[in-house]
Amino acid sequence: MQRYLFEYKILPTGETSEFSHVAASEEEARQSIKERVADLEFVEPEEVEIGTLLRTLDASKQYYECEGCT
Repeated sequence: MQRYLFEYKILPTGETSEFSHVAASEEEARQSIKERVADLEFVEPEEVEIGTLLRTLDASKQYYECEGCT
């Protein structure tokens, strides 16, 4: 699995930002991320434009534990 970091733009406002998603392929990540960004930004999926892929990171064997969980 890979973590794909994309740049995105909110079309009505022109705001740009970054968001990452873990997926098996870049195409799968690109398809899934639009819905997630729309939920995060409180807009419709049609108002989100996924831009360039900024970075790919290895997401396998990554383990994060919250401070309160230990």
